[in-house]
Amino acid sequence: MIGKLGWGSRGRSAASSREVTEAQRRVGGRGARDPENWKRLAEACTRARDHAGALQAWSRCAELVPDDVTIALDAGIAARKAGAIPEAIDFLARALALDPESPPAHTQHAKALDLAGMSEDALDHHRRAADLDPDSPEPHYHLGVTHARAGRDERAMEAYRRALECDSSFARAHGNLGVLLDRRGDFEGAIVELKRAVHLEPDRAEWHSNLGALYGEHRMYDDAIEEFSVALRLDPVNAEARFNLGVAYLDRGMYDESIDQLKKAAEISPDNPRAFYHLGEAYQKKGLYSKAVRELRAALEISPDEARCYYTLGCVYNKMDSVDEAITAFERAIALDPDNGRAFYHLGIAYDKKGQSEEARDAYRRSEELLAGVE
Repeated sequence: MIGKLGWGSRGRSAASSREVTEAQRRVGGRGARDPENWKRLAEACTRARDHAGALQAWSRCAELVPDDVTIALDAGIAARKAGAIPEAIDFLARALALDPESPPAHTQHAKALDLAGMSEDALDHHRRAADLDPDSPEPHYHLGVTHARAGRDERAMEAYRRALECDSSFARAHGNLGVLLDRRGDFEGAIVELKRAVHLEPDRAEWHSNLGALYGEHRMYDDAIEEFSVALRLDPVNAEARFNLGVAYLDRGMYDESIDQLKKAAEISPDNPRAFYHLGEAYQKKGLYSKAVRELRAALEISPDEARCYYTLGCVYNKMDSVDEAITAFERAIALDPDNGRAFYHLGIAYDKKGQSEEARDAYRRSEELLAGVE
């Protein structure tokens, strides 16, 4: 299933920018001594998805009012969202010291500890939050997230189901449960849960994107395209949904549409080699081999040890009758993946084109050995 990407202040509206500017004006001069002004700025930055700005404002607020548990909690949340995990842990530990019986403080502390790789400590705090507030779905849900992050799927599903016992309309539990059910091979159960998440939160792009990915995995390409398209109407800069839509079009044989979407995905996320790789595949399908080579080489610049990329590049060079380049690409693919029988087969074709019959026979023989048990 796909991963999720955050986009910081990319989605900031003009209204939210004005709100931040006005709040910044208030903390100038004597206003800097008023914690309420810093609180307003922190809240404005949060609404603008400027997590670094929110952290700075909450930190200043916490300096002015060090014994306020809510401020310490909000500062910790802002630090976590800004990726400042040590600072998040410090603020949240302060919140717990001020109020050891606060379920949200235990939950947020656990989330920061989990991101720091301290999963066992995180689990202790999640369990404590659940003990303090047993009827709330939140502690059980976040307990499930930590279990899932550690690969303990059964325990994660148990926690998600416990969250849904507390609140059957808790969309995040339905959505994450669907992801795990798919991972366990329960396609029908996964569809039920992800559709439930979509029904409960139809304007959340994540659920449409995840449902689309599930359809795509099971070759239900038209359904996948529909869900990815909805996700992108809701969140046009969602690179993963854009990429997955491009792949769905590619698998559907709609190459022009695929190229359009994959180009946009690469523009949004230029460090993602998969976008360039599949863009190369789409150009190859259209017979635009020079463009395919360009995109495949762009993928290899980002991820230079990707065997399948060298294999596909070799196939394109073979079609271009660039035999020496094809041989080099296939040899690199084989060096990275020695059990790739298809790479040996196409290497044989390249050797045949070059007139190296003995080398071609050796490559074909090795291909047959490796592919003997492959359907």
